[in-house]
Amino acid sequence: MIKVVHFIHGLNMGGAETLVKNYALLLDKKKFDVKILCLNHEESPYEKILNDAGIEVIYLRDELKFGYSKSQFAKFVNHYGFYYHVVEKIKKLNPDILHVHLMLSKYLTHACLSKQLILFYTHHYDIPSWINEHPNDVQNWRDLIRKYITKIIALTPKMRDEIDSLFDVSNTAVLNNGIDLELYKERDVIRNEKRKMLDVPRDAFVIAHVGRFDPVKNHDFLIKVFSQIKKKKSEAFLLMVGRGETEETVRNQLESAGLADSYRILHDRTDVAEILQTCDAAVFPSFSEGLGIAVIEMQAAGLCCVASTGVPKDACVSNKLRFLSLEQSADVWADTLLEMTASKTPIQYDGLEEWDIRHNVKQLEKMYEEAMENIG
Repeated sequence: MIKVVHFIHGLNMGGAETLVKNYALLLDKKKFDVKILCLNHEESPYEKILNDAGIEVIYLRDELKFGYSKSQFAKFVNHYGFYYHVVEKIKKLNPDILHVHLMLSKYLTHACLSKQLILFYTHHYDIPSWINEHPNDVQNWRDLIRKYITKIIALTPKMRDEIDSLFDVSNTAVLNNGIDLELYKERDVIRNEKRKMLDVPRDAFVIAHVGRFDPVKNHDFLIKVFSQIKKKKSEAFLLMVGRGETEETVRNQLESAGLADSYRILHDRTDVAEILQTCDAAVFPSFSEGLGIAVIEMQAAGLCCVASTGVPKDACVSNKLRFLSLEQSADVWADTLLEMTASKTPIQYDGLEEWDIRHNVKQLEKMYEEAMENIG
């Protein structure tokens, strides 16, 4: 049996975290012994789901002497404590494959791990932004590639080519960040009942946004677009799913704009597929995205969606998605979305099945097995 450890910051409900949860649940348990190693222990519905499935999740902060203290001394001790505990825990777990997600390379560069360890790294960011904003992480991966057998996974062909060029390699793989299409196929969500449960007006024209509250998600522009839609369609209502550092700022902006009764924010939901199927349209104005898996989910739910050109073209799997520049006005974005929702043309998909998480997991299993065969 191949021992696999997925290493990630924590299990909040972002795209990378959801992917790790899905991988852990769906990898063949007859072939793979899967564990998840997290730096932080965050409140998340994923914890119970994984525990119920028998997946061991290890939270390193729980093992730090001053793990949850907020004093400056504790923060200093914890900062260096993480480095020590990461190395010790990985050595103790002794995985065949350590699959890293997000920016955790700094904990591994001086770890002196076994030379038999195979590193997998799924890259989740826009490459130019990564190079400009996180040069240390880029350099760390250069060092790790030289020291260990490393397999990098990109989310799109363009990202693969950029990574190959950046690190002077030729073996970067492309693996879609999949979704559970089974949750979208039946479309048996009782719209009015679900809206009542969510405390969303029954007859509202609901605009959806799924994503963490972070500057890169560009909630400022989302609010401007929604304000324009509200002027043209008085029953418009903004439904946002996520949590993060800018949430309070977004609330204040909406209330300052006189929209206090026209929005709702939902946290830590495991029913995103059902939520999206109760909505009418979606807006996704991120400055940049490695992929933008929420856009795939929005289309799978049958929604018309306008997204920024910061979202890769690979995220387009239907005739109901339009890419718009952030240089265009919020009014243009609003008009485009309203025109799309007024159209009677039915949604048509192109390649949606390639985003089925079960198909993607089978591809990942093959990568793991081939990596082990090559080292053997």
